[in-house]
Amino acid sequence: MSLTITLTGTGSAQLVPVFGCDCAACRRARLQENYRRRPCSAAVKFNDAVTLLDAGIPHLMDDWPAGSFQQFLLTHYHMDHVQGLFPLRWGVGATIPFTARRMKRM
Repeated sequence: MSLTITLTGTGSAQLVPVFGCDCAACRRARLQENYRRRPCSAAVKFNDAVTLLDAGIPHLMDDWPAGSFQQFLLTHYHMDHVQGLFPLRWGVGATIPFTARRMKRM
């Protein structure tokens, strides 16, 4: 058995650098890309199955090719935790089961 956890984002909803902020951390992040922080997210690989924990990364498809994830685990439905799912859903033309069931009940 093998378990790997990769943090793909460690920032809050405002990200770093924060728009309009001129603090030292934001200035450094603008100059050096490795100091930028993306929305909180992680890829959990257990054996050959990969689960994305939250999907707030807006350019998810740039970092992960199609078919990379077997499932998504969303901690809560705030935009900074789910926005990466929308392009994936429209791209394949399939429903997102949790959302489809929930929408029928609303």
